[in-house]
Amino acid sequence: MSSLNVPEDTLSTLGPPRSPSRASRRASADAGIKETLNAVFREESDGQRTLNQYIIKDVLGKGAYGTVYYGVDTSAEGQNEGVAIKEFSKSKLRRQKLQREGGPFGARGLRGRGRGAGVAPSALSHANMLAKSDNPIDLVRGEIAILKKLDHENVVRLYEVLDDPQQDSLYMVFELCSKGPIMDISLDKPTAPLPEDLARDYFRQMILGIEYLHEHDIAHRDIKPDNMLVAADGTLKIVDFGVSEIFSPASDRLKTSAGSPAFSAPEVCVAHHGDFSARACDIWAMGVTLYCMLFGSLPFNGTSIIDLYESIRSAPTPYPDSASALQRNVLERLLEKNPTQRISMDELRVHPWVTKNGTAPLRSRSENCVPVSDITEEDIKTAVKGIIPLFTVLKAVNKLKKLRQSAEVDSKG
Repeated sequence: MSSLNVPEDTLSTLGPPRSPSRASRRASADAGIKETLNAVFREESDGQRTLNQYIIKDVLGKGAYGTVYYGVDTSAEGQNEGVAIKEFSKSKLRRQKLQREGGPFGARGLRGRGRGAGVAPSALSHANMLAKSDNPIDLVRGEIAILKKLDHENVVRLYEVLDDPQQDSLYMVFELCSKGPIMDISLDKPTAPLPEDLARDYFRQMILGIEYLHEHDIAHRDIKPDNMLVAADGTLKIVDFGVSEIFSPASDRLKTSAGSPAFSAPEVCVAHHGDFSARACDIWAMGVTLYCMLFGSLPFNGTSIIDLYESIRSAPTPYPDSASALQRNVLERLLEKNPTQRISMDELRVHPWVTKNGTAPLRSRSENCVPVSDITEEDIKTAVKGIIPLFTVLKAVNKLKKLRQSAEVDSKG
């Protein structure tokens, strides 16, 4: 996705800061994600475009999976709050769900989102099921299922999903990240690096957000600067869970890769790769993202996907002369080509570069990884329909059993 910075004249229309009650409502995961199947898109004679209660304004960015607009929520509850509205083509989503995904050496952009060595028959039947569904929102159900369970300041909040039955468009309404991506990295020319303290601040927030996801058995799988947005108050927000996956609590091993080739870990840069650690791949991508922030370029390049993957697998990581010893050390640990020796999240959160030699420790893991919202019977019904992998259903059932047993014990006590 290209730059998501909100134009200055647009920012002036945002109105006063949110009231505490408004902010509290938005911050609560219990409010849920609204799903609207009969949305109405209108374009007035004066050119103003509306989608139900939202006024659609400037284009914030465009990507392979849709266009993002700045919008204003004019409802009584919305209080003219600025939002980000992502528009998808339903027909394109259906084609993507049905398409058998090619191997890692297929023709695709170096930074664009890619896939691994094909999908299992069960995944393909899952895609067929979604494509035939009468409910278009099922096309983004996986992303909804993940986002509705998360409540963390460094994970973007999804407010509403809307389907316009008269048009080819499906819309997702997110909280606005008015400062856009942390940086716009380019393949063919260097970008101005971020000041080290700012890069460290963003990376510390990224650690907290990804640690939270991993703690709750979620692999992001597309970590890169484009998917790290910044809110008006400087809070980093992790966005785009379109290829994220919920893994088994017993093992984070996955068999199919996803994400952007330039941020792919060495272990998935081979044809017919075996299973791999989802956490380790996310941590590698965090390393590439940190490298971009500190030095303004990608650590590995190539004129083709094959060349790029060969570089990722075999080439040593280049460092400019300006790189400090601590910068090099943390990046060497992050960009360790052997995933079993790559730095873990527990090690990363206490690394001297991250903590400024121990003077600025991160909040504890237990404080950061608060429990996700309870899984309901309705979530299980949705999962049984094939929207969420089977192991997630089993996890949900087990959690419900424990909750009920705990409630019974409390009632008897």
